[in-house]
Amino acid sequence: MSRIFLDEEKLSLEYVPPKLPYREKELEMLNVFFSSFIKEEKCISPKVLITGSSGTGKTSLCKLFGMNAEKEAKKHNIKINFIYLNCKHHRTLFSILKEIIEQLKIHSPTRGLSNEDLLDVIIDYIYDKNIRLILALDEIDYIIEEENSETIYFLTRIGEEKSRDTIVKISLICIFRNPEILRKLDESSRSSLQSNFIHLEEYNKEQLYGIIKYRASEAFYENVISEETIRFIAEISSERRDAKYAIEILWRAGKFAESENSKIILPEHVRKASASIYPTNRDNIMYLKNHEKIVLLALAKILKEKEEAYATSSGLYEFYKIVCEEYNIEPKSYTRFWERLQKLEDLGFIRIKVLSEGRKGRKTFISLPEIPASILEKELPKIIKFRKWI
Repeated sequence: MSRIFLDEEKLSLEYVPPKLPYREKELEMLNVFFSSFIKEEKCISPKVLITGSSGTGKTSLCKLFGMNAEKEAKKHNIKINFIYLNCKHHRTLFSILKEIIEQLKIHSPTRGLSNEDLLDVIIDYIYDKNIRLILALDEIDYIIEEENSETIYFLTRIGEEKSRDTIVKISLICIFRNPEILRKLDESSRSSLQSNFIHLEEYNKEQLYGIIKYRASEAFYENVISEETIRFIAEISSERRDAKYAIEILWRAGKFAESENSKIILPEHVRKASASIYPTNRDNIMYLKNHEKIVLLALAKILKEKEEAYATSSGLYEFYKIVCEEYNIEPKSYTRFWERLQKLEDLGFIRIKVLSEGRKGRKTFISLPEIPASILEKELPKIIKFRKWI
């Protein structure tokens, strides 16, 4: 029996806690947007766009809202079904509609049906059962990449479909990591999505401390982790400003303590945990795909040349095309380029953050948190292959 973990599941990245520290305001915004949809007989079907960098709580915020919405609606004799889909796993409209049918447990064959036929199945079911649907699509960037604006336009209009002269109540929440991807949509799709907009800012060190302390109280036995150790984790994770990263360190530190039969989690366990998440990234560069190395080299070059801490995604893309030309490699589209950036961030090589610039809108900035640009600029050319990406 573990002397460290009271409930290890509370540190799972899939776990949705009953409260989200520092996201109360955004949760209330969702409640306001959906107030009539949840509580009233006559309502509109809102569409909401949620954006933010990795680890800012977008998915947890959406899921917690959905769980609460279903409970609140019951108090008003309204039945709401909240369906969450990650477009990383459902990259086509057909896949999304098919999964909705499965989650609603509609007993209807889907093979051979068109997208319009599938939508008719969903609409008829919602009408017959007198239910309302909140559809949450996470990482919708993938849909834009795989398909086109027509798909997004189709999705934003499903809440306006009629069945038997009655508007079927289907609402939509779209989650993006990079708001700049909206530029790839046509004007009608973009305007439809941007009406209700929630942007999640990155967490600061004190906020990360509060999140870590709260999750530790749920996951560990009392007195297993000290205030000092919690502060230490917040300090380590503050560079990334990523709550997922902080929680991952917290869980791994607990596992290291458990494996050593320690009664408490020590700072040394935290150091081991931090090192184990992204071990010796300089060595791991060898295992990157060729195109990922080129993007990383372009970032190193632009940061070193401009002597700045960050590069904008648009500026980096221009630099990346120059590096591609140097290596006789055809540059990828901006969407594919962005996908490589996300992969490099997930692996810990870079950091991506989105900042508001007032009337100018939002810009995406990329930095190198660990490996010096000078080292990358020296080492990467030795291992990049002169060939086209596959």
